[in-house]
Amino acid sequence: MPSEEDDSRIASNKGWFTPARLLWLFCAMNMLVYMDRGVISSNGVNGARGDERSPGYGIQGDFELSLTQIGYLPAAFLVGLLVSSPIFAEASKHVNAFRLIALGLGVWTLSTAGCGISVGFWSLIICRMFVGVGEASFVALASPFIDDNAPPQSKTRWLATFYLCIPVGYALGYIFGGVVAGPLGWRAAFLLEAAAMAPFVAFCALAPPIHLRGMSKEADRSPAAVAADMKGPREWGTGLVGAVKEAASDLVTVCRHPVYVCTIGGQTLYTAFIGAIAYLGPKAGRDVFGISGETADLVFGAVTVLTGVFGTLAGGVLLDRMGSTMGNALTICAAGMAFGAVLIILAFGVTTSLLGFVPPFAAGQFAIFGIQAPNTAVVLWSVPARLRPFAMSLQVIVIHVLGDVPSPVILGWLQERLQNWRISIGISALLLLLGALVFYLGKYFSSREPDYRTLSEFEDAEAARDAEPETPLLRDADGASHM
Repeated sequence: MPSEEDDSRIASNKGWFTPARLLWLFCAMNMLVYMDRGVISSNGVNGARGDERSPGYGIQGDFELSLTQIGYLPAAFLVGLLVSSPIFAEASKHVNAFRLIALGLGVWTLSTAGCGISVGFWSLIICRMFVGVGEASFVALASPFIDDNAPPQSKTRWLATFYLCIPVGYALGYIFGGVVAGPLGWRAAFLLEAAAMAPFVAFCALAPPIHLRGMSKEADRSPAAVAADMKGPREWGTGLVGAVKEAASDLVTVCRHPVYVCTIGGQTLYTAFIGAIAYLGPKAGRDVFGISGETADLVFGAVTVLTGVFGTLAGGVLLDRMGSTMGNALTICAAGMAFGAVLIILAFGVTTSLLGFVPPFAAGQFAIFGIQAPNTAVVLWSVPARLRPFAMSLQVIVIHVLGDVPSPVILGWLQERLQNWRISIGISALLLLLGALVFYLGKYFSSREPDYRTLSEFEDAEAARDAEPETPLLRDADGASHM
């Protein structure tokens, strides 16, 4: 819970700030970030190569790209995201986090505009990588801000509102890309995105900043002030070595929190399944039920968007009503994964028609999407306040590197050998059951570990020191008394 000092900091931000305005500001920026993901994948922007019967259009047609080259474009942002996310997280200890969001999304804006004026494959792929650099600041820092400022009785609901912008943004990106690319060309889609984000960047850069709980006063400085402190190569070199050591120390510290580790493990298994089903699910549905590719895309897209929005909101509302504890959050995650696995296995394994398939598949997706807000809440509550940005950035790295990046490849490999989508998807859904067990293990640890929302800044610092490498994984009774 915010302390009196935190409340005084909030009150000092005169003019624009209210918690609700902050939430809607972040939701709007999140929507634009994920719209870009949909735009780069939309048929109007992605396009096709020309042949004797029809001319090429879109990125693939203009640059004469192969399917392999096109396949790199939606994934290129991960390079920048994975490299720079921990950098922004560590920087938030020394630079005002609100200004860091402005810096990162400023890079995003310039990179997105660069996509619109790119001259070939390599210039486009480099711009896509820098889109990830800009997004990294937002991914690591937005959720801690929302958690700090949401009403105590609605924290998870506010996080759910923020995260429902992901499926909505994707869907709007598909529509936007298709509508704009026809009359204006694919470049206009990227340029208009950049123009839409620019006012938000300017606002975050110029408005009175807000502050993250748990950060020292040193972190109120601007990026320019920090850069001014480093005059020469020696200082930059020392700063780099120190930053690497600090990041390594933070990595060890967060990994000493078993609730956090279990939560990341469960979400990685969730993300692996979601990544595989999002990429190959329509193809599986087309083959299993003998429908057209367009129908499969429409069905899977519509079900995913609707269940993503309502499932994410439902998970947040349910946790707030049950009581926002780590144990309750992990119970929702374990139950959602288990029920979702059973329903999705039934949908692919038993149903014989598309009409019979949609209800259990939609119910299964609804159940697993319900874990998004409770899972994120546990990540924020299970580590010291000053380490929340680092914990969020590490989460992003792990769930992508071990989750949705390799899982479509593995599912494709499995299907090539089994030649039966019902069995292949059923085996993949076992990841959800394994994830449910990991979340339940986290619930077991949650009764022994502190919820860092309930600690004063002094107790938070003391508990953080208790988690340093020289101490055992679980605290003794004295350590637990800080709860």
